[in-house]
Amino acid sequence: MVNGFEYTKIKSKKLPSTWQKEGVLGELEHFLQENWEQRSIFYSDYQITSRQQFIDFDRKDGIKLQNYVGTIIFKGEQLNIFPKIFKEDEDDYDTDDLELNDLIGNLVYWLEYCDRLNFPFVSMKGQLDNSENLMELFITIYVNYVRTAIDKQRYFQYENTTETGSFVKGKINFIDYATKKYPSGNRGALEYTYSNFVFDNLMNRIIKCTCIFLLNISNQTANKNTIRNILIKLGEVETVNCSPYDCDKIHLSAMNSNYRIILSMSKMFLLNKVNSYNIGNTDAFCFLFPAEILFEGFIGGFIRDTFSDIAKVKTQASDQYLADLLVDGEVIGNAFLLKEDILVEVGEKTFVLDTKYKEIDRFHKVKDNKKLKISDNDMKQMAIYAAKRNAEKLFLIYPLHKNEDLEEVKVSYNIHLQEQGLLETIPLEIIKVPFAYSESKEKTRLLLKQILLNAMEGQKWAEQPAN
Repeated sequence: MVNGFEYTKIKSKKLPSTWQKEGVLGELEHFLQENWEQRSIFYSDYQITSRQQFIDFDRKDGIKLQNYVGTIIFKGEQLNIFPKIFKEDEDDYDTDDLELNDLIGNLVYWLEYCDRLNFPFVSMKGQLDNSENLMELFITIYVNYVRTAIDKQRYFQYENTTETGSFVKGKINFIDYATKKYPSGNRGALEYTYSNFVFDNLMNRIIKCTCIFLLNISNQTANKNTIRNILIKLGEVETVNCSPYDCDKIHLSAMNSNYRIILSMSKMFLLNKVNSYNIGNTDAFCFLFPAEILFEGFIGGFIRDTFSDIAKVKTQASDQYLADLLVDGEVIGNAFLLKEDILVEVGEKTFVLDTKYKEIDRFHKVKDNKKLKISDNDMKQMAIYAAKRNAEKLFLIYPLHKNEDLEEVKVSYNIHLQEQGLLETIPLEIIKVPFAYSESKEKTRLLLKQILLNAMEGQKWAEQPAN
C-alpha cells in the first residue's frame, strides 16, 4: 500500500512492485480512463477533457497525482491519495504517518454534508460510519439505495414477448405467416407479439448481477446481510452475467427516477468487475473525488444545516448575469452567468461566501504580505458579487491544515464601490476553517459552527425571523 498527497509526484521506485512491471502503468491508465468516463455518477467537476485527469502518467520517472482524493486498487495493490490539508504544513510531504482510517473517517464526515454530489449521503449517516474502507463505503451506499427502492416500489417493465399459437394476443406477424407458416401448411399457427408487465426484466437482472458480485467481495457483515435480503426479494429474477454496457439499454421513466442512481452505480461496479476480470484479480476499484468539490459542498451543506433556523441559505446560486449581450445596439440576452458558492439571506441583508480550496499564509504575516497569497482574480470576483448582490458582507473561506492552529488575527479588506456618485464600502473577511478532524469529529464540528456563527454574527440573527 502506498500513500501520497494530491498534487505530488511518486517516483517509479516508490510505486507498488507490481505496478513497476513493464506495461502495467499503461493498463492502470486505461483502467482509470474507464472510471473517468463514469465519474458523473457522483459529481460534475466541470472538466471537459475526455482524457482522464486523476493521475498524470506523462512523466519520465513516475506519476503525478492530481486534485482527486480517495483510493485506487489495481492488481491487488493500493494507492491512497490524501488531501493536501493532511500535511502538517505547506512544505510537508512525509507520508509515513498517514492512516487510511483517517481518510475514510473524514471522507464520511464530509459526505454527510456535501451537497455537490448527485445523491444524499446524509440519509445514511449512521451506516456510513461503520465502513471499513472506501470500497465498503460505496457498497453500503449502493445496497441501501437498492433496498429502499425495492421496498418502496418494485421495478416492473413492459417487455415484448413473441409466441406462436392459434389463440392470438397482441400484434400478428403477417409477413411470417404469409412467407413461412401458410406455405408450410401451419395455417393455424400464428406468430404474435404482445407486451407483458414483468418483474424479471433487464433492470432487475442488472441489480441482481451487481449484488451477487458485491456479495463476493464485501467483507462487512451488515452489507452481506442486506445483499442477501435483496437477493431473496429478487428471487423471481433470472440470474445472468450482465455487462456494464447493458445499463445503457435501460430508459427510465420519471416514475422510476429513483432507480437512476442505482443504474449508474451498477454500471460503475460492473465496470470495475469487468476490469478486474481482465487483469485476473477481483480486487480492483477506483473511488476518487475532486477535493475542491468536497470542500465547497461540505461547507455549503454545513452552513445550510447550521443556519437553517435563522437564515435562508442558497448554494450554487445562479440567477444573475454579469452582462447584457448587445448585437448592433439591440439587447438580445444575458451573458456570463454568475455563480456564488453560498448566499445567506437574513431579512434584507445578503451575505456572499466563497470557498477556496487553496493554501494561503498565516494571518500574522499580513503586515509583511498584504495579499496573504490570495489570488487577485478571487478578490475581483468577490467585488463583482458585492456589486451585483448589494451584499452586506463578503467572506472568502479557506481550509486549515489538519493539525493547524486556529488563526488568532482577524483579517478583512474593505471593497470600495462607486455607485451613482456615492462611495459604498463592503467588508470582505478572510476565514480559515477546520475541514479535516484529527481525534474528535464532534469537537471539530462544534468548532467550525462557532467560527461561522461568530463571523456572520449568527447569534444576533437568532433574535429576528428568517425570510
